[in-house]
Amino acid sequence: MATTRTTTRSTTRPATRSTARPAARATTQARAGQTEVKAEVRVPLAEVRKPLYASVGAADAAVERLLALPTTTGSEVRRLSDRVGALPVQAARVPTQVSSAVRALPSTVTSQISDLSGRANELYNSFANRGERRVASIRRSPSTEQAVTRTRTAVSQTRAARTSTRRAAEAVGRAVVDATPER
Repeated sequence: MATTRTTTRSTTRPATRSTARPAARATTQARAGQTEVKAEVRVPLAEVRKPLYASVGAADAAVERLLALPTTTGSEVRRLSDRVGALPVQAARVPTQVSSAVRALPSTVTSQISDLSGRANELYNSFANRGERRVASIRRSPSTEQAVTRTRTAVSQTRAARTSTRRAAEAVGRAVVDATPER
């Protein structure tokens, strides 16, 4: 005896986003000791794109910082050499600073943990926004549009060549059939 059960689930989203919600539907059927499960999940396209945009944004930020590295190296070297001169004075204060830091550690860690979640979410969203802007600028660039046009032309020419080749092969086949003597 076969049994069928369908389950549908939707998750709500924050009011600041579009009204589309992820939804899932699963159907199970049991027959002769076997169970067949079919699942369908619908996720808004924006939710699928966001991680991709975030990775593009993070890579774009990394490239920007790497490109700025040669210009900042000289100022960083000067800043570090100034700090080296102040090390003996700072070393004398370390014992008192360490003891006060150890006493404040539990409250410091608690506040840092609560701040990290919010900061991580902000950073992720800023990377996603940056990536979306970067992808849009790449799509609008003349070289990208030219590459898309050339690709479409190449695909069209390839399809035309395939069609003419297929027709030529059919014509050769018909010619061979027509040229063979009938017995």
